[in-house]
Amino acid sequence: MIMWEFTSGIPPFSKRAHDHQLILSICKGERPEIIKNIPKCYIALMEKCWNSDPIKRPTIMDLENIISQWLRYVNEYYIVNGEKDNCNNIRVVVDNYQLRSDMYEFVNANKAISQGQVNSFIHPQACYTSRLITEILEQKNSECLDCIIEN
Repeated sequence: MIMWEFTSGIPPFSKRAHDHQLILSICKGERPEIIKNIPKCYIALMEKCWNSDPIKRPTIMDLENIISQWLRYVNEYYIVNGEKDNCNNIRVVVDNYQLRSDMYEFVNANKAISQGQVNSFIHPQACYTSRLITEILEQKNSECLDCIIEN
């Protein structure tokens, strides 16, 4: 969710109450809508982080390695090429085709993303402090108690 907030500029599910219905929706696979003009490689990594099976999610070390590699090549692009508008003239030597493709995506996305004001409406019942899920579900005496996921 941090990767999503980084691209959107707003917290996930900010327009909804953070209640038992949201918890159930997330458990059933609901995720925030992907923001436009985000590099495909970034989206793929973010979606891996959203996998419902924790074993299939990347580790923090995996994330650090992947994102650091992206940053190195994108930073090198800007050092070598400055603020040129044409990505076809990139003079950075990238020996890995996938990394080169990822770098193109980040450079193009950086140009495409609007830096305008984001509509930052936050639902009055959206709470951004840690709470135990069981406390939220117990507030509602409902069938939701049957949906608690045990470790």
